[in-house]
Amino acid sequence: MTDCLENVAILGAGLGADKGCALALALFAHNVRITVYEARPPTSQTFASGVILTPNGLRILDRLGVLPRIKDRCYISTYRTFKNDRDETVRKTLIADQGLYGYTNHRVWRTILLDEMRQMLVERSVAVRYNSKFNGIVSDAADGVVFRINDTSHSASLLVGADGIYSAVRKHLAPDVGPEYTGIVGILSHIKRASVDWPYEDYERNATIQGKPGAIFFIPEDPQAEDIMVGLQVQYPSLSRGDLDELQADKDKLVAFYRKDYDEWGPTAKSIIDSVEENKETCYIWPYLRMPKLPQWYSDTGRVVIVGDGAHAVPPSSGQGVNQALEDVYSLTMLLVSVAGKPCSAAEEPSNTDKRTISPKDPGRTRLLEALSFWQDMRQKRIDAVYDWAMNATNVQRLPETERKKLIAEGKINDGKAGEGDNMRWLYRPNLEEEVKVWIDRKAASLYSAVRSGRS
Repeated sequence: MTDCLENVAILGAGLGADKGCALALALFAHNVRITVYEARPPTSQTFASGVILTPNGLRILDRLGVLPRIKDRCYISTYRTFKNDRDETVRKTLIADQGLYGYTNHRVWRTILLDEMRQMLVERSVAVRYNSKFNGIVSDAADGVVFRINDTSHSASLLVGADGIYSAVRKHLAPDVGPEYTGIVGILSHIKRASVDWPYEDYERNATIQGKPGAIFFIPEDPQAEDIMVGLQVQYPSLSRGDLDELQADKDKLVAFYRKDYDEWGPTAKSIIDSVEENKETCYIWPYLRMPKLPQWYSDTGRVVIVGDGAHAVPPSSGQGVNQALEDVYSLTMLLVSVAGKPCSAAEEPSNTDKRTISPKDPGRTRLLEALSFWQDMRQKRIDAVYDWAMNATNVQRLPETERKKLIAEGKINDGKAGEGDNMRWLYRPNLEEEVKVWIDRKAASLYSAVRSGRS
């Protein structure tokens, strides 16, 4: 069996596909030969916005050497503040304390993050092929995969799809499965902080203003807080991808979401809405999508794998899209390195929990598939927890006042008090490396025992 890390092909290195660059950096640290393919040209942009990097993702970016290169261009946030339409603070919670979690939240323009990772790949002489359209997989065998780029065949020992929620690689694994729209869409915009008539000079740099119609939230995109991203979460009928593209292009309709019930907002929210209307060309939508659970995030040979939004998706309101993708690639790298290139023993047998039929004559394939099975199970549990938290905590705080108060009265959400914090250790300090290490050690002990039994 060919070593699965002999030469790895990664699909995706554009905006929204930064996990492809992260995977390349993680594998490069283990001297893996990598080629990255990106369908768009290097100068293309799909949207201009920032991304929240939370302690769980920052820890990985730090280990990859990315964080020191971008930290001075990030907006740092520690608290989540909720204001009412009279500009009174109704709740202020500690969300990312460095003492508790090792890092505070960082917000950075996504282009800065992507450009820096791309530059790191250039410095490491990792091949990144732009204008490379993926045309499908020709063969997926136990010793490698053959695929087509721009109608030319290429081969690799492992093909990883990091090509986003509309992943073309996923079609090889689950051709009939695609993202599901949750009925919620975020209407986002960028404005200058100075364009808003704030009631006092040191008004919170990032906050959520809860009013009768719902909630308007905002956060800076730069350390000086000059540019701020503004968001509004609304329920919207089921949409096709074509409908979403049409809505995306209609800036007046996007502004109309903000203008609805304008008179019911307080003065600060109204000033924000006025500025959004003046900058309507920056408006865009972010549909809240979710991937149905896939039977496998990898092919039966283990030679094709998908990561990030292609395998799963969490609501944008969780702030975990990039961070969970970073967890994906870092844990996957640890496992692949643990099973790649090791001598195989004929005594190794498939796990009883593995649902596939694998020949004991191919123990290398067995080891690879068991590692991928463990990885998917571990990651799916994590994604499920994040999804539940986002839908039942973050999202409900952005509902219209009547719905929000009803849920509070029913005890389904916590209205909180100023100064209280939320325990985010489960999210920000996962036992990622420990879980992987325990599995690796257990498999090594099992193999050693099997070998000794075969010799006795």
